[in-house]
Amino acid sequence: MNIQLTEKKEQIFFSTLKLINIHGFHGSPMSKIAKDADVAVGSIYHYFPSKEDLIIELYWYCKEKLNAHVFSSVDSTLPYETRFKQIWRHLVLYYLDHLDHFGFLEQFYGSPFYEGIRTNIIKQKSERNVLLHFLDEGVKSKHLKDLNVRLLISAYLGVAISLVRGCLYEKSQPTEYELDTMVDIIWNGVKK
Repeated sequence: MNIQLTEKKEQIFFSTLKLINIHGFHGSPMSKIAKDADVAVGSIYHYFPSKEDLIIELYWYCKEKLNAHVFSSVDSTLPYETRFKQIWRHLVLYYLDHLDHFGFLEQFYGSPFYEGIRTNIIKQKSERNVLLHFLDEGVKSKHLKDLNVRLLISAYLGVAISLVRGCLYEKSQPTEYELDTMVDIIWNGVKK
C-alpha cells in the first residue's frame, strides 16, 4: 500500500477520532475533520465517499489496532484458559491506554452506523472479528459452554467495558487483583 496514502488516511482517522470523542458523530462534519487533519475536504471524499464510509472504516481501523495489540502477544500454543484470561487483560489495558478508541467504539456501538454492519459481523462471523473466532474456537473445542457466541461476547466484553468505565469514572487503574478476580468470574461463568 502507498505509504503516503496510509499516512493521510491515518491523519484523517486521528482527527475523526478526536473530534467524535469531543463533539459526537453529528458535531463532527467532514469540513471540520478536514480542517483538523489539515487536508482538503475533497481529499477526504477521495478516500471516503461519504461520512458513513469514513465512520465504518474508522471502526475497522480501531478494531484492527485493538486486535493486533490484544492478540499479537498471546502464544497460541498456551492452554485455552490461559489465552482466554490473557486476551481479556490485554483488552482492558488496551482500552485504558487508548481512550480515544474506547470512546469512539462506545459511541459507534450505540449508533445507526453499527446497525448497518452488525448483522454481517455476527451472522457471517466476519474474518475481521478475531474475538468472535476465538470464543467460537472455545465452544468448538469444548472449553466453553455451548452458548450462542453473541452471549459469550456480551459476557466477555461487557465486564471489560464496565471495568474500564468504572476506572474512568473513578480516575483510577485496575489493580492486578481486580483484573484477576474479574476474569476469573467470567471464566467460571462460561467454562464448560
